[in-house]
Amino acid sequence: MARLRTLANRVAMAPTRQPANHRSADRRMTGRALQERRLRIWARDPHCADCGRLVAMHEFELDHKVALVNGGPDVDDNCQVLCIGPDGCHHRKTRVDLSR
Repeated sequence: MARLRTLANRVAMAPTRQPANHRSADRRMTGRALQERRLRIWARDPHCADCGRLVAMHEFELDHKVALVNGGPDVDDNCQVLCIGPDGCHHRKTRVDLSR
């Protein structure tokens, strides 16, 4: 039985890359731990850190004072309550942070 001849590769192989290391900003807290943190920080002070408005449990976003992408730690002391909505403080702060 004769051996089959195969053709040589005509396309060069693409170089392989190692996956990029994830920064701390990519490893955000999620799930039950995040919900417990939200309740803990809201119970400590249920007012918007920017405008001072009293917010209900479902009317705020947990915001990092120093953004994680800017090297801020993902700890309770770096978190604050900000009101939400089209004119909310969280939306405004996010726009300012992204424009830097």
